Amino acid sequence: MRDGLLHRRGWLLGLLLLLCVPRPAQAQPDDLSAWVALPPETLRGWRVEATAQRILITHEQPPTPQLPAREVLVLLTVAQSSLNWILEGMLPVLRNSRVRVDLTLYKLGTGREEQERMLALADSGQFDLIVAMGSDATRFLYNRFGNQPTPVVALCKAPELWLGFEEGASQQAKPDNMAFVSLSLSPDVQLHYLQELLGPLKVLTVVYDRRNQSTVEVEAEAMRRLSARDGFQLLELAVEGKRGAEETLSEQLPRMARAMRQIDPGGRHSLFWVTTSSAVYDELERIDRYSEGIPVLGSVREAVREGNASAVMSIGVPFKSAGQLGARYMLEVLDSRLPASRLPMGVISPPDLAIHLRRARQLDIKLPFHFLEQASSLYDLDGRLVRQDGQPAVSAPAASP
Repeated sequence: MRDGLLHRRGWLLGLLLLLCVPRPAQAQPDDLSAWVALPPETLRGWRVEATAQRILITHEQPPTPQLPAREVLVLLTVAQSSLNWILEGMLPVLRNSRVRVDLTLYKLGTGREEQERMLALADSGQFDLIVAMGSDATRFLYNRFGNQPTPVVALCKAPELWLGFEEGASQQAKPDNMAFVSLSLSPDVQLHYLQELLGPLKVLTVVYDRRNQSTVEVEAEAMRRLSARDGFQLLELAVEGKRGAEETLSEQLPRMARAMRQIDPGGRHSLFWVTTSSAVYDELERIDRYSEGIPVLGSVREAVREGNASAVMSIGVPFKSAGQLGARYMLEVLDSRLPASRLPMGVISPPDLAIHLRRARQLDIKLPFHFLEQASSLYDLDGRLVRQDGQPAVSAPAASP
């Protein structure tokens, strides 16, 4: 009975705090060329032509009769850093493939006229493949372009949860022309790692962007389900897009930390969970600053970074690796006569771990040795990157703390 009262008290406390969250307006940049910023190494071998409405990424070498260009339309819906990381993984795979691929990137707006124009473009027959980048674009094509002749590869979070089919379902359960690559990891797997690291959880605060529909439907809802099943207290901190994140986090994080300390005074079985909302993980330094000694962990690789303002560990799917897998699916669909739905859902396994040894030591967190063996990215006791993508990394000398 006492545990039940505590659960209700924790949930009401989180709800009261959420009522204080402001709802500022948010606008996406109109200039599409501002959405993409890639390093020179990623663009090696490519020619880029960017305007406010369209971005063309084509091979520097012209097509030949033996190797004609395969045209791919990429639909984007939001300007966020994850887009660039996905492209960083995708372009090198496409550059070195046996199939020549040219990309045309367009923004899929929210207005009816703009969406109808993109639908007509997808249905024009000038593209060999459509790529949906993100959950909003996936939902649009799923509802409006399913079972059309042109195949679709969709990269989004846990599509089986919000599109209404089971993971591993046959092609009859999905549009015949669609293949999916998941940008998220099973929450049960993430919870297993969290409990192995911190022991039985007492309280977890999930930080997410309320405007990011897939994050709400997939990640926040999953934590609610796991909290009800496993009995730990769940608090929620929601921001309303990038514009209001700074103010909301600065105001609400200290309150959340104090509420968590009331439930778990030692803070040994508590954590802030950073979701894959770019409005959240782009504010990682602020979250770390106001966490008041409670560990910060996340589901996005980019939450672990050099220096001292970092999450202790991330457990998830790195966007760069997801881009690499997405590129392989694109090539498989372009090189096959079978329906795209014949491809199983693309899932990266085992989970990608990024670990920050300095933050773990500062918070007196004991890391299981097999975590260190599994980690693809590792930051040493000085906060320097010493392992990247499973390989030794060269990092600049760390500044004195």
